[in-house]
Amino acid sequence: MIRIQGLHKFFNKGRQNEIHVINDVSLELPESGMVAIFGKSGCGKTTLLNVIGGLDRYASGSLTVEGQSISENTDVIRNRYIGYIFQNYNLQKSETCFDNVADALRLCGMTDAEQINTRVMAALANVGMEKYSKRTPDTLSGGQQQRIAIARAIVKNPQIILADEPTGNLDEANTVMIMDLLKAISRDHLVLLVTHEANLVDYYCDTVIELSDGRVADMRTNQSANGFAARDKNNIYLGELAKSTLSDGNAEIEYYGARPEKPIKLKIVNSGGKLYVEVGTEKVQILDATSEVKLRDGVYEEQANRNAVSEAIDMSALPPVSGTRFGRLFTFRSSVKSGYDANFKNRKKGKKVLRGCMCLFAAVVVLMSAVFGTSFGDIIDASNAYNHNVFYLYTPTAQVSEKLNAAVGQAASGIDYVRLSGTSLLKDSTVIFRTGSFETFSQYDYESNFKTNAVYLDVSLAKDLRLVEGKKEGLADDELLITTKVADALLEKSTLGYISERRDLIGLISSMITVDGKNPRIAGIVESDEPALYLTELAMAKYVQSGIFSILAKPAADYGIELETGETVLAIKSNQDKVKYPKVGEKVTIQGRTLTVTAIKKAYYDYAAWLNANNIQKLDEYDYFTQLVKTENPTLAEGSNEFHETVDRYLAERCFTYYDYYYSEADAFLRDYFFFEPNDITPWLYLEKGIEAAKYPMLSEEYYKATVYRDRYGRYPTRDELAACYGQLPDTSETIKSYVVAYENEFYASSGYTSSFYTNTYLVSNEDYIAFSKQIGITDPSAVNGGFNPSMPEIEYDYVEEKATVVGGVASDSVAVDEGGTTVIHSNDPEKTKAWLNQEFPDLCETGMLRTPDDIFDSIIEDRLETIIAGLITMAVILVLMSLCMYFIMRSSLMNRIKEVGIWRAIGVSKKNLIFRFFVEAVVLTTLTVLPGYLITSGFLLACLSISSLVADIFFYPLWLAGAVLGVL
Repeated sequence: MIRIQGLHKFFNKGRQNEIHVINDVSLELPESGMVAIFGKSGCGKTTLLNVIGGLDRYASGSLTVEGQSISENTDVIRNRYIGYIFQNYNLQKSETCFDNVADALRLCGMTDAEQINTRVMAALANVGMEKYSKRTPDTLSGGQQQRIAIARAIVKNPQIILADEPTGNLDEANTVMIMDLLKAISRDHLVLLVTHEANLVDYYCDTVIELSDGRVADMRTNQSANGFAARDKNNIYLGELAKSTLSDGNAEIEYYGARPEKPIKLKIVNSGGKLYVEVGTEKVQILDATSEVKLRDGVYEEQANRNAVSEAIDMSALPPVSGTRFGRLFTFRSSVKSGYDANFKNRKKGKKVLRGCMCLFAAVVVLMSAVFGTSFGDIIDASNAYNHNVFYLYTPTAQVSEKLNAAVGQAASGIDYVRLSGTSLLKDSTVIFRTGSFETFSQYDYESNFKTNAVYLDVSLAKDLRLVEGKKEGLADDELLITTKVADALLEKSTLGYISERRDLIGLISSMITVDGKNPRIAGIVESDEPALYLTELAMAKYVQSGIFSILAKPAADYGIELETGETVLAIKSNQDKVKYPKVGEKVTIQGRTLTVTAIKKAYYDYAAWLNANNIQKLDEYDYFTQLVKTENPTLAEGSNEFHETVDRYLAERCFTYYDYYYSEADAFLRDYFFFEPNDITPWLYLEKGIEAAKYPMLSEEYYKATVYRDRYGRYPTRDELAACYGQLPDTSETIKSYVVAYENEFYASSGYTSSFYTNTYLVSNEDYIAFSKQIGITDPSAVNGGFNPSMPEIEYDYVEEKATVVGGVASDSVAVDEGGTTVIHSNDPEKTKAWLNQEFPDLCETGMLRTPDDIFDSIIEDRLETIIAGLITMAVILVLMSLCMYFIMRSSLMNRIKEVGIWRAIGVSKKNLIFRFFVEAVVLTTLTVLPGYLITSGFLLACLSISSLVADIFFYPLWLAGAVLGVL
């Protein structure tokens, strides 16, 4: 049956701690009987048994079962010829006892359900466990579980039963029961038993193989192996004990066993027909009908018990199994079900964490792909992301700027328009439009933005372009034209049903540019393949100058002042000690243009200071009433007591008529104040809407209270009268509050566009202001705000008193500034313009100061490639980290199933079949976690992309990328 020749096995071979665990073992085992592999712990008993059973490999030698080498076809031999019984039972706790036994048949290729049922029930009946077939092993005792394991071993009626310490975890009674079963099985089968218990070897084993240090130390035959009958310790057989009787006529006492060292003390009392017994001796147990210990007559008959066990084993219903597919337990269907049950019916926290992590993993991969996909999208759209006709040139000096302006319109240059950049960006601007107040949408509804790239150009460049929608003539400064290229790019991202055609774009508001405090609206669409927006000359100048914070100049027309070209008005809001300002009639240079100061306006926030600055003389209150008394009372002698008393009376009774006289120039003062503070609604209410109360906050609260009294009672109050009712009269703030609310929309719509003076400013004509947007040049320090331009050279100023003046144009003790900037150049022939710029400004071009359309394209590609590389690295790092986390989570999950895997391998499941099962389980787990995470996240992204164009700025997720992500997952 089993032949072993020169068998060797090592642990840690070739290392310092090498163990020669099986050392040249040669054996030939019989076809039946119980053979013990016996020896001390560590001698190699279990290893030899595992090698015979195919659970361990050997290093050299040969081992055949029924003439077949077990190393060549291990799974077939194990499942056809061998049944295994383990010390720890190795039963699957998740299966019923029936299925645990049936697995041995399935591993032999048996599929007939009726045949499996018949054999399993017969095997369970042989071990007395048929009534426990539907229970799970964890509901049974140790002895019962081992009997189920024996049933699993014999259900296929193998020739060989391998038993590794089968009674190691059992008590004496169960040990005897199991050994009796194995002994009965050994009548017709070979039972190979590993044990270290010498008494079991002596009682049961026909052949004893004793191992020592991996070698066979002895092999002997045991002729007296008749078994051992375990007696029930709770049964006392009286026939086996000496008997004596004591009787006195009233009581008869039978005594069994040896005499005690001391006499037994008993008291028997008969009281009222009831007998009472008192025991005066220690350690005496009283027996009654409920006691576990029972008294039996006669002696114990062990042979009858042993015969009963032997007769219980009936293998007639279990003929040998002849299968064709050995070692395959799991089918695709069963693996799908077990995968679902293991991962989704299991309520353990670890499984829930694993499922959550898998779903989250898919969601994060989708989101990361969509986020980093924006770089792919930008590369795909790189050719559409810039204007192919626009150059950017850093212009360091006025000479370069003058040459560029002179080249406009020259055929040799191909340049048809230049302007200063106004920003630090040397590329096309990002332009965003919003729906404004269409239908129910708020003016600030940024959920429906339309975004693309374009260059702001002068409307003169659109004069020859065909009008497609709207208008292009008579544009206001708060209107603009867009090209069909821009229009189509906006419509491509439109998610609004009512904005689907070009004409629907008319009226959309630009969010990225402000002209006079307003966002221009689209007035028309012209046909062109350039991404461009066209503004009026003045609007373009304001757009450019809004980005050049260092030059202090504004259009005078915005403040109601008309100037000729070359004229300027100096508006001084605050005195600056270290700056010299020109006087009226003197000249000042701004960006290379010389202007004549025609007037100086200075901000005053105090009425008295304004009067003094304008040389307006006002009498004080006493002098005013002295003159009034003289006028109204010419007969009174000046200096008399009566005259002085009249003056005092006028001061007390008519004091507020003086306020009428003193504030008679208030209107002019408020107009000057409003000139410098056009965003203050209070003077506007008075000057534009005639709200009388609105002028008093800048004058006197007491004066306002007196006018309210006058309006109520028809006369001004005396000082005492006003003091008496001062608290009952309304404040100016309370009076004008309702007017502010009523007129604020009109105010901010009409006056709010004019910006306040944040510092001293030169007001110039529109022509000069437009010229400033196209050139750089020498600028007087008084027109430069260094605080807004940190890159500007630091200027040292001499201390100048407030009334100092500048003679000639530039102060002799100050430094004029020639500030460089970037010029935007539009060309009608880019190749010609590129050649002209390289010819005229070789130094600038060679040092990288020129940025051509090709450079912009290359930079877009380069920037995006860097982003992609960084994104891919980031994604890879995140994927690796997440995969490691998932690996350890899954490894932890698998570690919880190591025992399960060990059991499958131990009972004969092939490695291929186990790998197949776990692969199918992984597919099930992935399908039911990763796929939903992918679908939900992808669906959410696609829905967001279809609903809001804002999401397109964050995510790029076309169908081809979604397919690639699914492939990765």
